[in-house]
Amino acid sequence: MRQSLLILAVVISSILCLFGYCAALIDWIQDFQTGVYTTSYLEATFETAAILLYSYAGFFFLKRRVTL
Repeated sequence: MRQSLLILAVVISSILCLFGYCAALIDWIQDFQTGVYTTSYLEATFETAAILLYSYAGFFFLKRRVTL
């Protein structure tokens, strides 16, 4: 019972993190297209760095955990 709750918590948190990443990526694309980043370089730097860091962490995790 305890293991199934742990697995459920991991799956739910993974889905929520994926949803947050997709929302941040969509926001980044919309801000880029509307020209928000031309007036706010600091926001552009922080949002781009956050997305790249999260993407790198995801690829690093997959590379370590998934074997072919």
